[in-house]
Amino acid sequence: MLSNYIRITLRNMRRHPGFTFINVTGLATGMAAFVLIVLFIQNERSFDTHNEHADDVYRVVLDAAVGGQEILTASSPAIMATQFQEDFPEIVAAARLNPYGGEALLTVGNTPHYQDHFIEADSSVFDIFSIRMLAGDPATALNRPNTMVLSQSAATKLFGSSDPVGQMIRHDNRRDYEVTGVYADLPYTSTFRPAVIASFLTNPRWNDQVWLNNSFQTYIRLQEGADPTQLQAKFPDFLRTYVAPQIEQFTGSSYDDALAAGMKYQWALEKLSDIYLYSKAEDGMGPTGDIRYLYILGIIGIFVLTIACINFMNLSTARATGRAREVGIRKTLGSDRTQLVRQFLGESIVLSLISMVLAAVLVLAVMPLFARVSGSVLRPEPWLAVLMVGVALFTGLLSGLYPAGVLSGFKPALVLKGSFASSRQGTGLRSALVVFQFSISVILLVGTSVVYKQLNYIQNKDLGFTKDQVVVLPIETEASLANFDTFRSQAMALSGVKSVASAGLMPGPDHIHNNTAFRSEGMRQDEFFLAALGEVSHDYVETLGLTIIAGRDFSDDFPTDTAATIINRAAALAAGLTPETAVGTTLFRPDGEDGSNRVMEIIGVFEDANFESLHQLARPMVIGGYKTNQRYLPVRIQGDDVAGTLAALSPIWTAWEPGYPFRYYFMDSDYQQFYEQEQRLSGLYTGFTVLAILIACLGLFGLASFVTALRTKEIGVRKVMGASVPSIVVLLSKEFTRLVLVACLIGFPIAWYAMNSWLQEFAYATEIGWGVFALSGISALVIAWLTVSYQSIRAATADPVKSLHYQ
Repeated sequence: MLSNYIRITLRNMRRHPGFTFINVTGLATGMAAFVLIVLFIQNERSFDTHNEHADDVYRVVLDAAVGGQEILTASSPAIMATQFQEDFPEIVAAARLNPYGGEALLTVGNTPHYQDHFIEADSSVFDIFSIRMLAGDPATALNRPNTMVLSQSAATKLFGSSDPVGQMIRHDNRRDYEVTGVYADLPYTSTFRPAVIASFLTNPRWNDQVWLNNSFQTYIRLQEGADPTQLQAKFPDFLRTYVAPQIEQFTGSSYDDALAAGMKYQWALEKLSDIYLYSKAEDGMGPTGDIRYLYILGIIGIFVLTIACINFMNLSTARATGRAREVGIRKTLGSDRTQLVRQFLGESIVLSLISMVLAAVLVLAVMPLFARVSGSVLRPEPWLAVLMVGVALFTGLLSGLYPAGVLSGFKPALVLKGSFASSRQGTGLRSALVVFQFSISVILLVGTSVVYKQLNYIQNKDLGFTKDQVVVLPIETEASLANFDTFRSQAMALSGVKSVASAGLMPGPDHIHNNTAFRSEGMRQDEFFLAALGEVSHDYVETLGLTIIAGRDFSDDFPTDTAATIINRAAALAAGLTPETAVGTTLFRPDGEDGSNRVMEIIGVFEDANFESLHQLARPMVIGGYKTNQRYLPVRIQGDDVAGTLAALSPIWTAWEPGYPFRYYFMDSDYQQFYEQEQRLSGLYTGFTVLAILIACLGLFGLASFVTALRTKEIGVRKVMGASVPSIVVLLSKEFTRLVLVACLIGFPIAWYAMNSWLQEFAYATEIGWGVFALSGISALVIAWLTVSYQSIRAATADPVKSLHYQ
């Protein structure tokens, strides 16, 4: 019986190669796209699951509200790990991590190397993460200061084929470390992926006892089966015992009064395997994703597959109705309904399985390109074959079910007349499927347009600073900062340099690492607000292109500016001031290093600048004229010879920072990293949207061909009666135009709701506007007209004599 179905299917494929090509190609392409998206989603969801104790490992995050400002950060105090283990017996291991900002200079012998992903960690890190040691003992590798272990890649980079264990490495020309081990490279799907792990005991603050000094990260591993919610329930009492006294000392009021005044200070646990996709905490470590974007991509994948399946169903149904007389003859010759149902289902499933084989070939061929575009590492999984067979069988059964059920149930006399093809049942189903298909296409068109509109808005929005033509050099040593004026004067002598500054605060990812408490003149002793603090030189405002809206900038003409500050509009409002009233007001920093208040006079206010992502509002910022704690040298370049200017800066910088290779980054490129995920995924969205529309057009082309064939004699009669070619084209296109318009009416509200919800994630968002819908609707109509017009024009220009003889 099966061989008979296959023979009939192959015979029909040979008799109708056009329909076969459209059916198989459309379904195969949709299945391939769906499988690639599933692979990508599976890859994103697999982050950190390789760890043996992934289900029991958690990161501690601080959820706080101070002065009306919300804080959610992965930073925690150094003392937390030790005290947690002492007080909570369900914690098996706890480790402190301190990711090194930027690249670390590692010198082997006389050869310097810049190495990223350098962190400090306790030796207990091996009890929390699954790190396979290739050399050295994990129990002792990091239990002494000035020791480090290297990943296999870092060891090869630094030492080549030599054994690194026991060798010495100088870190940042300051401290020598002994290499005590080598571990296997951690997988790509890991948020914890260091290249170098140095002993945390080397950090000068390894024994810091201040609970409010949140500068590190704390990971804990619970006993197997321990309930994290029960542990979190113990945190409030723990906070009251250890943290409340320091909060009282800091605020000058009781802990209960601070809570009553609106302060929030609590800890939460984030499961290791949830961090990549679900965490919203700032100051994290490693790559991050967003589960919402996976939902969007998953929906697009389902849409693409659905459109492909609709094509398959629609064309299969259309071809089945064209075989009405065959069905009637078979029933007349004695075939019962069960046999006919089996035949239709068998043919549909065989065709679907052929599509599946082609889809598998497409997946393997496109996977490397897709991996590069998506930035993922994709591998075929064993369950992939089961998924594809399941999709093929489901599609085959679904597309064959309707014609099998309806045609096999008709009376032979009715079927032999071919009535089904023109009945409401036949055309109604096809029309509904076309509307559903183009509704999905319209939703995807609107969604892609809004994504690009928002990304364009981000690219062109006034950020409050000028990010173009600024190159940023690192400040490697504090000693060199004392000679900044020398570097500045030599750099300014270059024709390609417009201005130079030194700074502790810069736009871009990973450049804002603090929330510092401040109290303005007039605020109560227990009141304060949080702001990002950066100590800068006098040319900082000019170099970054900030706009002073009240008061003045720092100036060499005022020696007292070293004790002055400039704040942004958001900081003025947080202090309960306006930009105008803020000028001349005294600002106090309650947590000065000497234990007393640091007093600063506000001499100017600058317009809010979005140093961080536009997903959030510009945070309060305080910049002071101190020459300490500065890490960056922003240099504004003028002219077109950027390479020549950098070449001229190199020897000046090298003489200023001897022992450090010249390096730099461009501020605009660095800032764009905020939107790498959106830009990467928008490319995927666009690609799959175009693919979905092409598949829809493929199906529409086949359906138009079938409908035109059914009306061949009608067209011949109309031409004989004097109908013009344009009138016949309009006649044949009118039905599809109506269906596309109905699809727009259905798709537009859904698209508006979905994209409006997505834009809520941005603090600064574009307006969707009616133009997006008009453009998407017109595009859908044009696509439909172009698709149908070929068949319409071909039918309208055919010889009417041949049309009247058409069977």
